[in-house]
Amino acid sequence: MQLGYQNQWGIAIIEYLPTNLNAKLIEPDNYWGDFMVKLVKLLINDDQQHNKHQYNFHLNPPMDKLLHYQVEQERIFDRLKIQISQSLNLSEIIQTAINYSCSFLGLDRLLIYQLDVPLESKSNKERETRLIDIITYEAKRNEQISSTLYFQAETCLQEYSQCKNKYRQGFSLVINDVEKDSNFSPCLQSLMVELQVKAKVVTPINVRGKLWGLMIAHQCSEARQWHHQDVEFLRQIGENIAIAIHHHQSYQQLQQQKRLLEKQVQVQAQQIKDALIAAEAASMSKHEFLGNMSHELRTPLTCVIGLSSTLLQWSSTKARTSLSPEKQQEYLHLIQQSGKHLLSLINNILEFSDVESGKHLLNIKQVSLIEIASQSIQTIQDLAKAKQITLNLEIQLEFEQSYFLADEARLKEVIFNLLSNGIKFTPEAGKVTLRIWREKHQLVIQVEDTGIGIAEAQIPLLFEKFKQLENFRKRTHGGTGLGLALSKKLIELHGGTIEVESGLGKGATFTVYLPEKTPFKPNVEHKSAIADIVPSIPKTVMLITEDEESATFICQLINTIECQVVWLMDTTMAINQIELLKPNTIIVDYDCTETAIENVAKATGYQSSLRKTNLILLCDRLELCQWQRFTKYGIDDYLLKSDNPSEMVDKINRFIQDKPISND
Repeated sequence: MQLGYQNQWGIAIIEYLPTNLNAKLIEPDNYWGDFMVKLVKLLINDDQQHNKHQYNFHLNPPMDKLLHYQVEQERIFDRLKIQISQSLNLSEIIQTAINYSCSFLGLDRLLIYQLDVPLESKSNKERETRLIDIITYEAKRNEQISSTLYFQAETCLQEYSQCKNKYRQGFSLVINDVEKDSNFSPCLQSLMVELQVKAKVVTPINVRGKLWGLMIAHQCSEARQWHHQDVEFLRQIGENIAIAIHHHQSYQQLQQQKRLLEKQVQVQAQQIKDALIAAEAASMSKHEFLGNMSHELRTPLTCVIGLSSTLLQWSSTKARTSLSPEKQQEYLHLIQQSGKHLLSLINNILEFSDVESGKHLLNIKQVSLIEIASQSIQTIQDLAKAKQITLNLEIQLEFEQSYFLADEARLKEVIFNLLSNGIKFTPEAGKVTLRIWREKHQLVIQVEDTGIGIAEAQIPLLFEKFKQLENFRKRTHGGTGLGLALSKKLIELHGGTIEVESGLGKGATFTVYLPEKTPFKPNVEHKSAIADIVPSIPKTVMLITEDEESATFICQLINTIECQVVWLMDTTMAINQIELLKPNTIIVDYDCTETAIENVAKATGYQSSLRKTNLILLCDRLELCQWQRFTKYGIDDYLLKSDNPSEMVDKINRFIQDKPISND
């Protein structure tokens, strides 16, 4: 290399930056680029000034030292980049980086002060998480240097908050002599003395524009004049650490997303498995139902066909013998009884279907509990006598307590089903008791038998539709398996509940609780519209529409979320039933007149009940101006008939699950 004669240029190049500062924030720059430009300029000037004295010149010791510094620095960076690309162990990467840096720069201590580290703690038996700033990594020249690992001095170090914005911009803090720096607070000055710090450099570690932490270099033996290349080296180490942290965070996010996806796959797989189990259970239930029905229908049909064939044969003129009138009467009576039994089975199935689909309305009126109980006992008396079972009736009611608001026919049906169920499973000479009393503003109906009892594990199956506790191939008791399921539905329609107490060989006790209802006095002009009043029950939806197809569809949707729906076709009748029904939500069809919709909205606004009534508009399409007009009437939301069924169910369910609040 041809150079001009000058033996002091190397030192001049190294020392061209001012280094006599006690404490200064150094802005990040392209140090080595500027350095090489200045180096070339010096070489050119030197060559022009000494062009008469050119000769082969070997690098002097300061230049050798500078090049060795740069080569060693590049070697450290290369090692660090390779480790970052090949390893996912962030702790190992950071520790290796500060070990290399501490040794290369001849530092006494190099540490990482990490910000916002989550720390879990227990407070009042509850686990809490708070964020702290703490030293998480440390490298030392030797063991004589005191350790600061896991050190935190919140009061002192919080005073650095004024520098955080500068750190976020990439500035570094350089302090050549701690003792001569007057900017330290007494607390921080005392901390520096305790840690034996004479000089320091603070370099930020910024990750994704956020200050992740600080890399702090300590010189403990004496003050140190920090060179610009030293600060720049620490800054580049910090940038490499930031890259490693970014990779680690990205990997952790990827792993978290992977775990989330795996969990979702597991949930979906479980849902599919549950659906398959439910489908198998439904298939088995269907199989059992068909088995039950084939058994139940075959017996009366065989009787009808057999006896009618006999009558036809004996009534023929070719018959050798004639059938006595008494025998004919007996056969006709048996045929009639079998026909009634068949009709009863079919009616049970159809009635349960109507109740389950939400099409079943109750005719609420004041009924006599004494009369209902007596009539139920009389109706079932013949069946009890056939098995020599004693029927007892215990009514614990005063005369004024014997009247109750309910659907008389359905209440009789519930009592009849419970009594017939008790007789069916009670051996001969047993006893079945019907009790009726009132307690805490509710009616209690109880049927107790001395029958075979029910195993505790089978009690939850009692009220499932088409379900009997006996295998249909081996069972000894008849029935469709709908009696108790239908009774439960009718009880829930009245807003009540049913409970069972039993054990094998201990008989069974069925207890029905029906809440009292406030008598409703309708206006004279609407007296004829009160025939279809439905009682107030939790989670009740009132549907007002004349469109039978839409009503059937909406009723089926609402029944999937275990909610009772009342379908009314006339807005006038609906308005007069709101006080008694106290529905949680009213769905009114847009096809009703706007005046009728406004009247429904006003009726709900006038109510003083504690339950808030939500109003939903059912429509084919709705313009913005139309919606704004309806919101003035208090309409909360709308359903489009073209909406996805699941979206419609979700929207309805959100309103149904609202907690009741006072409208007063």
